[in-house]
Amino acid sequence: MECILCGSSDFERIFFLKNGPRYAQKLLADPQARGGERIDIPLYKCRACDMVQIDTGTLSHDQYFDDYLMTRTGTELYTVYEDDLAVKFFEKYNLRGKNVIEAGCGDGYFAAKLNELGARVEAIEPSATARAEAEKRGVKCYNLYLGDDTDKHLTKKYDAFVSKQAMDLVKNPNSFLRGMGKLLNFGAIGLVDVPSWTKTLFDMRYFDVLPDRVSYFTANTLTKIMERNNFHVIEVYHGADDEYVGVFVCYQGSRNGLEDRFSREYQAFGGKFESLMASLAAAGKSVGAWGAGAKGVTVFSFTGMNPQKIKYVIDKDAFKQGKYLPGSLLKIVPPDMLEREPVDALIVTAAMFYREIIRELYNQRGYRGDIIILTPEPRILSRAEIEHIIGGK
Repeated sequence: MECILCGSSDFERIFFLKNGPRYAQKLLADPQARGGERIDIPLYKCRACDMVQIDTGTLSHDQYFDDYLMTRTGTELYTVYEDDLAVKFFEKYNLRGKNVIEAGCGDGYFAAKLNELGARVEAIEPSATARAEAEKRGVKCYNLYLGDDTDKHLTKKYDAFVSKQAMDLVKNPNSFLRGMGKLLNFGAIGLVDVPSWTKTLFDMRYFDVLPDRVSYFTANTLTKIMERNNFHVIEVYHGADDEYVGVFVCYQGSRNGLEDRFSREYQAFGGKFESLMASLAAAGKSVGAWGAGAKGVTVFSFTGMNPQKIKYVIDKDAFKQGKYLPGSLLKIVPPDMLEREPVDALIVTAAMFYREIIRELYNQRGYRGDIIILTPEPRILSRAEIEHIIGGK
């Protein structure tokens, strides 16, 4: 037996369910149908990575999912969970108009919800029964299993993906995730959730040990398997009264994909900033900055700024006023300098607080010049963007 996460063969048996059902989520057409017998279900824990699983060699999953359908959307708890999660995923990662793929969409409830919000969702669904239900909701479905060769059948690339309560059922979740990666653009955002082994342990839920379920994930092992397959974990959460553990992730293409891009963009940042400053100088515009925190100190140092290029740096902290930034030697002044010695363009250095700073500049201080932000690249905000921010949207 091999660990489905790390490939180790070093296990300990941690639980033994005697006389469990052969199938827990596939009902029988008659008492004599195949799969009606009882079986013993041992659970094993990998000593190398802590993954909990059954012995996949004992599984008989051939054609298991061809007519599979498990729906929970008739329950209030689950529907509220799905609705809230869809809104959060859509709004937090700006999925309007984005191409999204869901692996194992079931009856299509979540995919249809994202479509209602404004995403463009398609799905991979091996079950003909589930696929028919999803298509009734207007979800386009491909009749495939997700794995290493999925890209041979589906060549489209997607901006985001979803997998809900599916990865715990597959024999090879690494292949599942590699297959998903082949369908994604670099930087694609993903949402994955699975039943929580932690919930099972805490609530003594012996009935959660199912022969249908291959893997029993915790936040730790879910994070490990995502990172192993080149997904950078952004956030871990527990939902629906902790029934599910989930992650929001970003596909980075390789083990150090995001770090590699970070280094490349750093090399380009200086040139972009220098070009922007040169265009302002050519237009005869004076430039100031708002915020004498560490971000501004660092950027103005490595981009070669000096008092000839930036007149001053405004900061509301009286302790900083009258001092100078290390590296660039720019002088820190109080906010009233903006009225006493106005500038035509203002660089807002605080990436975290730039929206509230812009609202203060416009609504309280009457500033109407150019506003420059530094992330993800240095640029002048358009008037439409500023109006959106000061409207508090």
